[in-house]
Amino acid sequence: MKAEIDRRASYTAAVLDLFLSRPFAWIDALELAQVGGVLASRTRISDARKIVQDRRSGDIEWNGNNRKSMYRYVPVVVINSPAQQLEMFQ
Repeated sequence: MKAEIDRRASYTAAVLDLFLSRPFAWIDALELAQVGGVLASRTRISDARKIVQDRRSGDIEWNGNNRKSMYRYVPVVVINSPAQQLEMFQ
């Protein structure tokens, strides 16, 4: 049983690594299936989405197209610079 759990976790990790290596890029379902396994690729995507959301590092979006499903990782963009136009608010 442990071997099966480890195998499934490794597929999820591979899907997550693919998303993280290509932020903002749409990745088609076929490519994700090749990485995460054909029959369970949607589960791997869902699991990867939960990990990303739990880390609060972004989200994984679906393009909403049933005929040509694609997904992308959208990271949270943190801006660490102070506001430049403070006089607007005075």
